Amino acid sequence: MFYENKKVIVTGAAGFIGSNLTDKLLELGAGVIGIDNLFNGRIENLDDAMKNKNFQFHKADVRDLNFLLEICEDVDIIFHEAAFASVPQSVKMPENCNDVNVNGILNVLNAARRMDVKKVVFASSSSVYGETPGLKKNEEMRRVPISPYGAAKLACEAYMYVYYHVYGLKTTSLRYFNVFGPRQRDDSPYTGVIAIWFNRARNDQNLIVFGDGEQSRDFTYVKDVVQANILVGEKDAAGEIINIGAGNPITLNNLGKLILKLTGKENLKLEYTDPRPGDIKHSFADLSKAKNMLGFQPKYKQEEGLREYFKWYVKIHNLNLKIN
Repeated sequence: MFYENKKVIVTGAAGFIGSNLTDKLLELGAGVIGIDNLFNGRIENLDDAMKNKNFQFHKADVRDLNFLLEICEDVDIIFHEAAFASVPQSVKMPENCNDVNVNGILNVLNAARRMDVKKVVFASSSSVYGETPGLKKNEEMRRVPISPYGAAKLACEAYMYVYYHVYGLKTTSLRYFNVFGPRQRDDSPYTGVIAIWFNRARNDQNLIVFGDGEQSRDFTYVKDVVQANILVGEKDAAGEIINIGAGNPITLNNLGKLILKLTGKENLKLEYTDPRPGDIKHSFADLSKAKNMLGFQPKYKQEEGLREYFKWYVKIHNLNLKIN
């Protein structure tokens, strides 16, 4: 197997995507070094990983270059998941967003280059597209981000390409589309809408919709995002930027109705409020490049992912809720 005895780093390892990726890499036989400053990540997300002799965890920050230089010795791949990860929060704190995301990627790339790491895989975002015309987003489209978060991710992609072009470091950026799934925080207004709505539904609260609810999103189950990262590690996609999504957009109105049906809370309703600055109207991934270059094929449509996520949610919160 490809990952057996490979030495890899996962930054943001205690986050919901990072921890799911860590578990999969360990399952495939890799030795994994997890890094997280635990600002957003939760150490309990790594409970299973901590039991594995091939895992070691460091509470550390990707803005600490000296630490990264120490930890990158003999590393094969870095999966860079650590990020300032909220669009609305970035509107309030653009400097912090830039510091964590842009300075963070520079440190990761410099450490990788100086320590001869073979490959860096970066978690980018569909937010780089902004309000580009047309529903379906492909990698060749003009990027016009409308939030500091999107601008920072676009800058990170540029640095990824520069380090490939100038220094020969094998870098790949994956543009995630609205990831959801187990371990996503539900206790913050800055987390994903699905986690927030699950939390509101279990507390018998109406689902808050910013705007008219007709904005569409390509909600992607976290296991498909993990699959994409695993494939990039195995294949040669140096210098590339690749969309990763479900390829199956849904409006927030329809998503809300689906969640209320799934949770058995159809007595609740969607409650509309003002749009948020920085929010994109439509986001839908063209997956042609991912399929052709990586052999990526999403395995979860929204309803299947929501059902699996909700089963986990009910179990983890010890809820007495029937899954419809």
